[in-house]
Amino acid sequence: MGTGSSRRREAAGGGAGGASSGQSAGASALQRSAPKAPTCDVAISYHGDDIALMRYIQGEFESQKLTVFADVAEDTDKEEGKSGSAIVQAKVFVLILSPSSAECKSCNREVQLAYISDKPIFPVTVRDHEDPELQKAMDFGLKLTLQPMDWIFFTNVDDKATPMKELTAGVRQQIKSIEEEEAGTAGANQPASNTGSSDAKVVAVESVTVEQRRSRVTMNRTAKLVTDKSLVRAESEIGDATASADHVPGTARTFWDRHFEGHDTVQWEQFKNAFLEEYGAKLESLVSSDQDTIKWILKLTQREVFDGKDTTSKTSFLDFRGRRPERDLFFKRISQLALESYSMHGVFSMDSTVRLAAVENLGKFSSAAVIEALLDLLDDPDANIRAVAAISLGRTGAGQAKSIPRLIAGLADSDRLVREACCLSLGHLKSAEAVPHIVNRWRNDFISHVREAAHVALKNIGGEEAGRAIHMTEVLTKEIRDLTS
Repeated sequence: MGTGSSRRREAAGGGAGGASSGQSAGASALQRSAPKAPTCDVAISYHGDDIALMRYIQGEFESQKLTVFADVAEDTDKEEGKSGSAIVQAKVFVLILSPSSAECKSCNREVQLAYISDKPIFPVTVRDHEDPELQKAMDFGLKLTLQPMDWIFFTNVDDKATPMKELTAGVRQQIKSIEEEEAGTAGANQPASNTGSSDAKVVAVESVTVEQRRSRVTMNRTAKLVTDKSLVRAESEIGDATASADHVPGTARTFWDRHFEGHDTVQWEQFKNAFLEEYGAKLESLVSSDQDTIKWILKLTQREVFDGKDTTSKTSFLDFRGRRPERDLFFKRISQLALESYSMHGVFSMDSTVRLAAVENLGKFSSAAVIEALLDLLDDPDANIRAVAAISLGRTGAGQAKSIPRLIAGLADSDRLVREACCLSLGHLKSAEAVPHIVNRWRNDFISHVREAAHVALKNIGGEEAGRAIHMTEVLTKEIRDLTS
């Protein structure tokens, strides 16, 4: 699926393509569709250098009656969108990991799409886990995504059957789990019987509320189920410089208690310095000493955990971390938060090869985590990202209580593409409450494309208020033109 100079692709299909002149890529996504791929059991992502291993794995899967999508046709540009569609449709995602695929932007985007669309991910490699060339080729996002997963090693050239048997068993287990989960959905959606105490219901609601605030860090089923090997490995390599009562069973003190016991609030700079003192070595190891990435993770922590405030609070810390007595849980959640944000940016960036497929299929994985992440992208410094996030929120149709107010606010964005995207998304959502704000854009925006988008949105929303606003404006416009003719 990923690209490379030696890449060959199979099957034909249309590409995502760019937006036409004068139209935002995000806005055009409301009208355009990603190339369709058939539903399959397994989607395989690989670089052309690894085609022999891909062919072997594909053949073995198919001999076991598993359906496989592996993209090997000549026309790279046409098939990028189809790869994205295949990943969303597939039950399981397999990455053939090598230095070439690790450095391939398309492969990385495909991994990110698999992650946010909640696919079980199986990394397959002929290299050792700690192979220096492989580790050097992987950026921190790919490392963070794959390290918790169960890797399958084809390191013995004389014995492919053993790892293939392990891979097939793992894939079948995940497919069975997914099918059982899907089969149980109908029953789970039935109205529950009125059992249990009201106190129990209150506790359940409170628990859900807290978990929603942490939903940003639970996107992928595999990441949730598999032990975080990377952190365990990092701790053994770095040494337990923070050994304290925090790690004694039954006395699990949190990061906050170790550094700020007796304080309900501390300044962000103080919190940041304590975080770097305790976890700086782990961060360095995680991001290969990239200081810009470390700064980005710290800014993300301040924004997501403490709402960007200069004063941090123990309440916000615990809401994000949770109260489970687990070693270094706060650091693990920050790592997961960074991964989710990184993946969302990768999938929805303007150069993403899977962006259109992601937008097209958002309804299939519009979890609370994805919605929250899209809402956060509305604050991204990149106007293109903000525009795509706005149009994506319109496509999901979910989380409207949160997304509509944010989209209305986006109508005043400094960038015209963002304003255009917000107009179209609000129209797509048929938001009656947005009508006065959209009318304001239609009558007052100095960019014609935004005015046109606002007009389209009002027509889509319909209703008395929108109809009255359209009629009044059109009458006044005609009278003004008559006076000047």
